[in-house]
Amino acid sequence: MLLLAAGFFTAACSDSEDYSISNSAVVTEITTGDAVVTAISATAYGTVQDLSKLDASRYQVGTAYGTSNDPVNMGTKQIGSIDENGNVTTTMSNLTEGTTYYYATYVTLQGKVTKYGEVKSFIATDADVATAAATSVSACKATLSGQASGVSDILASTTVGFRYATTADGVAAGEDVALDEPSASFSTVVSGLLPGSTYYYAAYTKVGDGVILGNIQSFTTESQVMEYVDLGLSVLWAKTNIGAEVESEQGVLVGFGDQSFSNRSTNSNDYTPWSITNSDEDFIYNLSIDGDSPMKSYIPSVEQMEELISKTTQTEEEVNGVKGIRFTASNGNSIFIPLNSYRKGNEVTADGCGYYWTSTVSDVDEAYGKSLRLKNGASVELSNLAYGLGLRSVRPYAVIYPVAGKVKVGDIEGHGTFRIEIYNEYGSTAGNSCISPDAIRFSKNMVVTFQISGINDNMKEGAPEFHVAGLEYSDPSWAVGYWSALEMGKYEAPVQGDGTYTVWMETEEKANGAIVFCIDIGNLAADAIDVSKIKAEVLSIKLDADVDQVVNPAPVSFQNKDGKGVDGRIEIYNEYGNGGGVAPGCYNDMAFNGICLVDFTIKGIDNNLVSGASGNYLTELSFADSSWDPGYWGGAPYGFANVTGDGSYQVFAYLPGDCEGAVVWTIELIGLWKDLLDTSKVQVSIDKITIPGKK
Repeated sequence: MLLLAAGFFTAACSDSEDYSISNSAVVTEITTGDAVVTAISATAYGTVQDLSKLDASRYQVGTAYGTSNDPVNMGTKQIGSIDENGNVTTTMSNLTEGTTYYYATYVTLQGKVTKYGEVKSFIATDADVATAAATSVSACKATLSGQASGVSDILASTTVGFRYATTADGVAAGEDVALDEPSASFSTVVSGLLPGSTYYYAAYTKVGDGVILGNIQSFTTESQVMEYVDLGLSVLWAKTNIGAEVESEQGVLVGFGDQSFSNRSTNSNDYTPWSITNSDEDFIYNLSIDGDSPMKSYIPSVEQMEELISKTTQTEEEVNGVKGIRFTASNGNSIFIPLNSYRKGNEVTADGCGYYWTSTVSDVDEAYGKSLRLKNGASVELSNLAYGLGLRSVRPYAVIYPVAGKVKVGDIEGHGTFRIEIYNEYGSTAGNSCISPDAIRFSKNMVVTFQISGINDNMKEGAPEFHVAGLEYSDPSWAVGYWSALEMGKYEAPVQGDGTYTVWMETEEKANGAIVFCIDIGNLAADAIDVSKIKAEVLSIKLDADVDQVVNPAPVSFQNKDGKGVDGRIEIYNEYGNGGGVAPGCYNDMAFNGICLVDFTIKGIDNNLVSGASGNYLTELSFADSSWDPGYWGGAPYGFANVTGDGSYQVFAYLPGDCEGAVVWTIELIGLWKDLLDTSKVQVSIDKITIPGKK
């Protein structure tokens, strides 16, 4: 039989990582664990790795024990049991109170070769421990308390603490929380717990390797709704680690793919040897951390981790005294990932780095997975699957893609309004909808993009230039909804012909599902020559979308629009004006379709107008993307404002084409410049830019 040590990736901050690959082994490791004792019995724990390749009839495991300090040669062998993770459990009975016993885990192969773990000892004792009820239980923390009796004379050589697990049977060999200073009454806060999970725990005292375990109690952690941050990447990134409540906390340390979060095997064969990206084998598949979101959290793939590194700026930072790396995106949003420990078996090591799993296994050796390493920045490295690393989750943007061909369209209500019926509990789509109405859950906004055809060359003579499209929506409570008046406003779209359009709505209350969900286009059916030719599909439904565009204040200025001293202009950005010199190309990353709303503030008009000035100035948005098409130069019967003095205003334009970047982006104030006594007194700021149709 060949006995080999397991090969591990050395999780250390040295730049020379040791990536050694282990060969096939029969037994890779034997350890002797603690023994849970009473006055007359004891249960010993240990591990034997790796017997997975052997039939159970070809080996025997257990514990050798006796009163001699050499139980291997002078003790008794007690047969034990072994679980799928290599954990050995052995019960020893008929012990003598007050006697010291020595013990070691063993494995006998083929009835011929026996290997032993290290020798440990315990004292059979009638000392007792009481476990108190847990207090201050939150999503990832709880306060545990205990009371020891019969150990006051040996407290100086005693360890006290707690053990916990997700099953009652697992407590004795569960997570160990040892306290630094032993006392008869003791308590501590345990952290890194999983939200919405039931834990079993017991207080203990320990003399040498003998553990006196108290009564087992349980508690259930609170549920947690993970907060996500939009970094402008392909997925949203969680603000905190799994098992953490604030961004500076470490959270859990877990081996690759371990949904039990309790596997302490040091052998990679006892973990998932394939990539688990966005599957039901993902680490956190069974955790409830997504609240009402229709999207599910998962651990990032290596591609998503590399995207995080390449498309953000990394800086070292301390949060609440914890060192870590802050990843800052071009949109100004950021996440902080703390430098955490790593775990091998039950041994936790903090080496000044940070380690986090991706969901991707190495394509060179399936015993290794790809992981994030933090130190002087961030990189993707390889770690042995058995290492316990941290977890930071991602989640897709909440986008629903309706099933094509299932929307009902036409003059459904017979009023000349063309309706795109997505779901209507009182209509024919109730039993054959393109979406699951229960999935429509949002608390900020909903953005719907649709495509329509059959309008071109199908309008009656005298039909208007455009028809207004808007949402008709209510959730099942009828308390959250939007019912468009089909007048062109900030939530509507001007349908000017065949093409793609976006409508949206906002809410301050949480919407839970849909009872009526349609897009109406006012008078389109009445103005069509043949309404049956008009077809439509809903392309996407975005829930709680990021609709804000980051404002660059550097190029914003107040100027004379035409150089003739007549019209005023707020220049948001102009590649050929002041903006191009101050912040060249600052909006090159913009990409959107649909409405663009700009909120701005202007000061310095009041008490600064010439005698006879009108005091009322038509204000419109102008915009051209980097190719100059699409663009908008004013003149529509919507989206303008009348500036009547100092204050805050909103203007908007609808751009139905695909806008990529910006070359000219201004707000025109017609006639204002000429009416000002002193143009230098005017101050302007762009307060907010809203673009629901962002890509």
